[in-house]
Formats: sequence, C-alpha cells, structure tokens
Amino acid sequence: MNNEVVIVDAMRSPLTQRPMYGRAHRELRTEELLDVTVSGLLHRAKINEDEVTTIVTVGDRAAAFLQAESWSKAFQRIELHDAVSATAAIQFANNVIKSDPRKVVLVAGAASGNSWFDVPNARMKMPAQPADQWRITRQSESEFASASHQRARECALSGDFRRELIPLELHVDLEVTEFVASDELRQGAETPGALRLAPHPATNLTSQAESLTCQLPHHYANAAKGAGALVLTSASRADELGIHPRGRLVGVEILFDSDLENASTSELDLVRSYLRQHGVSPDCIDQYEVPEDTARGPLIWLTEFGINTYMLNPRGGALAFGHLAELEGIRALATMLSALEDTGGIYGLVATSSVDGSGVILVECSHNP
Repeated sequence: MNNEVVIVDAMRSPLTQRPMYGRAHRELRTEELLDVTVSGLLHRAKINEDEVTTIVTVGDRAAAFLQAESWSKAFQRIELHDAVSATAAIQFANNVIKSDPRKVVLVAGAASGNSWFDVPNARMKMPAQPADQWRITRQSESEFASASHQRARECALSGDFRRELIPLELHVDLEVTEFVASDELRQGAETPGALRLAPHPATNLTSQAESLTCQLPHHYANAAKGAGALVLTSASRADELGIHPRGRLVGVEILFDSDLENASTSELDLVRSYLRQHGVSPDCIDQYEVPEDTARGPLIWLTEFGINTYMLNPRGGALAFGHLAELEGIRALATMLSALEDTGGIYGLVATSSVDGSGVILVECSHNP
C-alpha cells in the first residue's frame, strides 16, 4: 500500500490587515471565516465531511477548536488535536498518515489579527542588527518591501490568487449580498521607511495594539486576519476516493527552536542538509516561500542561497498580505501550490518562522490536468 503523504488541496480566505479591516471582516467573526474556508475547501476537494478522520487546529485556538468540537459531535470518531504552528500541525498530520494510510487529516485554523502585535513591535525596540556579511541596508529593505507589495498587487489584478481563495459572502441586508474575493492589500504609494500613523488615538486595549501596528515601518509586516486550511491523506487513500492531489508532501520538519527572522549561515546550512537528506538539491527548488516578518529575512535567504529574486516569494509575502501569525505557513503553502502549477515548477520549499520553533515544508507539485 502506498503511504506517501499527499496534499489534496489547500485554500485560504481573503486576508485583511489592521488597521484596514473592511466591512466583511469586521462583521464576520473569526470562527465564521474558518467555517467558510473549511466548507469551501472540502467542497472543492470533493471530500465528504464524514471521510475526515482527524482535525488539527492551529492559530486562533478558541475559534478553531470551537468548530472542531462541533464536528466531533456530528462525527464522534473524528480525532481532535491542536498545534502551536502550521509546521507542527502538518508534521503531526504527516506522522498520523504514515502510521495509518487510511487517515484523512484536515489542518485548519484562523488568525484574528491580534496575536502578531507583540512580536514585530518588540523587535522594533531591539537594537538594530548589524549588516555583517549580508550588507543589508535600510534602503535594500525598503526596496524589497516595495517589490513585495508590487508583486502582490500585480498578481491580484491578474487573478493569480483565485485558485487559492475562498470568496466570502456577506449579506449586507435582505436584498443585497456582497462577495469578497480579494485580499485587502496596502494601497497607494508609501514612502520607504515612513511610519504609518494611527488614524485616531488609542482608547482601549485593542485600539492600543492597532495604534502600535499602524506605526510599523514600511519594511515590517502588519498583522492580518483570515483563515486557511488544507487536507492531507495517503496516495492510496486518495486513489480510493477518486481524488487527484495537488502535491506530494516530501518532508516537513521543525529545525530551530527560535524564529528565522535573523537566520544565521549555520541555520540555513541545516536547511540545505535537510534538502539533501530528501534527495533534493537546493538547485532543484523552483520556488521558495520564506518569512517576511520584515524585509531582512528574505534578503538573507537571497544572499545565502544565491537565487533569483523571482524564485523567492514571487507573488508577494507577509509585507504585502499581512502576517497570519501561526497560520502563515498555510497561507504560503496555498500560494506556492498555485504558483508552481501556473509556472510548471516541481519542487517548492516553505520556510516558517515562529517564536516557538521554525521549520520547513518541502512539496512536490503534481501538475494534474
């Protein structure tokens, strides 16, 4: 029996950033965003709810576990688990399927846009990192941030995100229904390095966090609100269900016990070693999705791996979309699968960064007709 782990599908909701929450995201609760995303994913993947054996939640656990518990009541055999990050969740799913190829695992979660506030703002108070061997300057960071915004806007206008997005349906009133099918990307030209000031004084705890986020420099990512989900199973189980997976999960591993924002050469050497362990040379990677907490991280990857800028976050990253905290890896994976399919790429690497541990997700695109 073939117990290779495959990615049946991966999708996400439209994303919105503080302090730019649009009407749809204000009126839809986080658990509703998650419900719409999961329902849309299963419908497109042609998987019945009663075929799901395991649910792993990540991100806003209150919202994610609330939905998962409702599933367990309807289908009492479903196993519920939670994880601290997308990488940990996918790693758990990988182990479950390896041990029992008949398992169908749903990894799902939501980000409320609140949990990312403390991380970038705390970093802003830290002493600036030296340019050292990478020679990273404020200008190069601002230029990379501008490029990320531009790539995301161009892809949005070209419809490149349609395959990964679950549109939101907002009932404005009894007669009007509004469909939200695009991300709320930063609009207008921004002065590199400028601060975006809060539109009004902070009056409570939430608005204080929003006020701080508004003041992040151009090359820092805002917090984002949204949901994401993916379904994994074995290749043999997918065949039984008549499903054509979008990709094969070559490997997933948590490599570091800290974030990757200021990755060292030795840490990135571990990434190279991990690729070689799976028989994939870094030269074979067609697309890298790496953390964009700030512009510094991807600039380090570009230098260390000597790759073309169009191979790294080619459709933009968290600097453009906003950062989904623990859920960012799912967003990046959904974006990467679509990009590989559109460009004919085979191997893609998602690097994830978290204060609880950072890792990599290695995928081989299936290119099904």
